[in-house]
Amino acid sequence: MRQHWNRKMALCVATVAALSAGAAQAQAQLGDPLYRYQWHLMNYGQSVLADTRPTFAIDMGIDDLHDYNIRGKGVIVGVLDRGMEIAHPDIAANMVPNGSWNFRNNTHDPSPGAGGDAHGMAVGGIIGAVGWNGIGVRGVAPSARLKSFNFLDAGGTSAQIQYAWWDGAESKDVAISNNSWGPTQPVVLPTISENELAAWENPMSATRGGLGTVYVKAAGNSFNSIPNNSLVFPDLCPAGRPAVGCSQSIFARESNFFNVITVAAVNAAGRRSSYSTPGASMWVSGLGGEYGHQRQYSAAVNPVNFDPAIVTTDLSGCANGYNTDVAARRLNALDSSQSAIDNTCNYSGRMNGTSAAAPTVSGVAALMLQVNPKLTFRDVKYILATTARQIDPQQAAVSNAQGTLLSAGWTVNAAGRPFSNWYGFGLVDATMAVTRAGGFKTLGPLIDSGWQRAALAAAQPAGNVAAPARATIRIAGGAARVEAVQIGFDTNARAGVNFPLVATNVRIVLISPSGTRAVIIPPGSVPANLNNQTLSTSLVAANAFLDENGNGDWTLEVVDTALAAGAAPVANLSSFKIRVLGH
Repeated sequence: MRQHWNRKMALCVATVAALSAGAAQAQAQLGDPLYRYQWHLMNYGQSVLADTRPTFAIDMGIDDLHDYNIRGKGVIVGVLDRGMEIAHPDIAANMVPNGSWNFRNNTHDPSPGAGGDAHGMAVGGIIGAVGWNGIGVRGVAPSARLKSFNFLDAGGTSAQIQYAWWDGAESKDVAISNNSWGPTQPVVLPTISENELAAWENPMSATRGGLGTVYVKAAGNSFNSIPNNSLVFPDLCPAGRPAVGCSQSIFARESNFFNVITVAAVNAAGRRSSYSTPGASMWVSGLGGEYGHQRQYSAAVNPVNFDPAIVTTDLSGCANGYNTDVAARRLNALDSSQSAIDNTCNYSGRMNGTSAAAPTVSGVAALMLQVNPKLTFRDVKYILATTARQIDPQQAAVSNAQGTLLSAGWTVNAAGRPFSNWYGFGLVDATMAVTRAGGFKTLGPLIDSGWQRAALAAAQPAGNVAAPARATIRIAGGAARVEAVQIGFDTNARAGVNFPLVATNVRIVLISPSGTRAVIIPPGSVPANLNNQTLSTSLVAANAFLDENGNGDWTLEVVDTALAAGAAPVANLSSFKIRVLGH
């Protein structure tokens, strides 16, 4: 007996009755040989492609959904990523004919050529690899239809994102958009005008006949290090920041959009994957695992290398992709044509990252939309959050030697919703989400406060924890139940202009009218002298306040955690704005 709910009994009887038992029985005659290694789908603590076993019941909670033919049928998922190999034998049947787009050559075939990147192929397989066809793996939504948009192979421009999100002919019928990518420079606070933000969010909300596409996005993989793409430094993360992470999810501009579900990664032990970027914009968690090595093949020294990764599709053949016949890349028993498990090299057991976690959530969203295609994007977000499992419940707050809070751990807001900057509202649970989706009464009309600004006669000096800078905005006549909060602010906090980078000691916290405190920027999380920037932004999402009353005084608090008592402040808060959305 599994240790969660009896999910089979929880399924909607009306939904189950409508399924074709005959078709399900026929498909059950075929299997997916690598399914047993896909612990993220069904986890009984079995032996997998790693030297450690997954912890029992740490999975996406699919349980009996697939048996009841809840498999994402009729739902189209767009994969905005590297290109997918649309003729892959375990994916071809789910690809929408002429539904994908290659930004490099303006054709409907985005398949990577020889030496191409397999990232999009791995992501697409996690979502929608064909099930019960006698080969390979199974997707979270194995009957969903897939479209591939290879913008990462073609420059990754904003225009390409817009094409795949709403503007392109091939995107018009996409119900879910998976985005397993992040910012090129993950230490810069985002800047966007209010008009530009509206120019993104309004068409995103208008898709799917006004219901809105469900946009799912990876949070990032920069908890322990930040490889610098410009190669000016080997790593942009100063020493001593592991408690708060080397980056924050809020640094990715799109992760702060109201329409976007930002996803953290959880490993097979039910804790934060070692690399998963934390942040105030987190919404939920999916399963990303670790690295999937086995000591029989790998000489790695880091213990997390030998914890389970995600098994999924790879580029076909042993000359391309993650799984090849290059001897040095044989790191587990599935690798290479020498594998006794599967010698095709069409699959990899080493996919990980929030890039892997996001498609597990996209797959669950497809299951939800099969059961109830009338769900709005707001409904899907809300259901995912309110049915998620609180994992790693012992995650504790982290403070420095002086007792100053650095990382809040799990907190419970005034509406009783637990939230963590590591996990959002928790690990997505497919059966609970589908069960709730079946009879869900759509959320009430959106109430948007619009951007409200604090009236600051002068910049407020940011002292130590006993004398913070504060700015307050009163929201009246707004949402009785918060769905999202976005803020902007300006400070003059800067760590200096000399190399190496030094992280700022400023902590920024948003306090709701109910008294819930959300850490927006932990001290030590931003190397504020990069490009001589200050701690200023026009858009940051703060998601900890779900279901609280949005009316009342919202306060932004800025503290210099390194300032000695009695010392003159060198940082200040000069502006604060807020937008509260809900119903």
